Amino acid sequence: MSSTNVNEEACSTCKDGKGSSKCDSCPSRLKHGERPAWDERIMKRLEGVKRRIAIVSGKGGVGKSTVAAGLALNLSMMGFKVGVLDADISGPNIPHLLGLEGKKLMGSELGIEPVLSRNGIKVVSSEMVLTSSDTAMIWRGPMRTTLVNQFVADVNWGALDYLLVDLPPGTGDEPLSVMQMMPLDGLVIVSTSSNLSMLDVSKIITMAQELKVPILGLVENMSYMQCPDCNKKIRLFGESKVEKLAKKYGLPLIGEIPLDPLNAGSDELPADGKSLIVSAIRPIAEKIVYAVERKS
Repeated sequence: MSSTNVNEEACSTCKDGKGSSKCDSCPSRLKHGERPAWDERIMKRLEGVKRRIAIVSGKGGVGKSTVAAGLALNLSMMGFKVGVLDADISGPNIPHLLGLEGKKLMGSELGIEPVLSRNGIKVVSSEMVLTSSDTAMIWRGPMRTTLVNQFVADVNWGALDYLLVDLPPGTGDEPLSVMQMMPLDGLVIVSTSSNLSMLDVSKIITMAQELKVPILGLVENMSYMQCPDCNKKIRLFGESKVEKLAKKYGLPLIGEIPLDPLNAGSDELPADGKSLIVSAIRPIAEKIVYAVERKS
């Protein structure tokens, strides 16, 4: 699967074979409330998946993928069977965070086979079809949406307790497509307390509300730095604005994640209990499990 010399006509691989400029059934062109033609395939693939949680942010650089990977690690350590769909086509970071850099997807008679992390987490990412991690996925929106949905419809996810979907930031084609096509048990919205990040979080909240996707809560990343001498929390962005925004929309703030000096210079999140990031995500994972199980 090459990312070079790609134009709109590459969408001819879709069922209509018309190319993205003419295809009215492409998920990115669906009208509000319409369902895509491959709903049946997606639902069949997800029969063995009990819960589906999407992690999203208003803008990039706030640590959304770190939270997604940390949730996967914690849910796995809690005894759940976990899968992660890295739907951030432009910035696929999940393989790096879970120690799968350089791994490639393979096919079988059952479909596309996810790559297993050392914790037994099933992972699918666009980086796993590229020649190298620095190769750019130079595709237009409809093609990105098609790839994300192909990952859902054609991957042999098997039996999972939780499928986490790491969505690209913002309210573009891929987040819209996933929210429309996949029955989600909830969204987890990640933000820092910076003013610019907060501005874009409101857009994600209103998008989810319009699409009637339940929001499980907000997570404040890079919330504070813990002094190594006195253990005092130093809030680099001042008083939490994420908590204020959550209260504005009647949503819970389900966790605050600190900066972790031990994680500096390393992409992979350790699962040995020493990471402040991973340990801070544990209560967030517990709250998510409680929230979704309570609804059943």
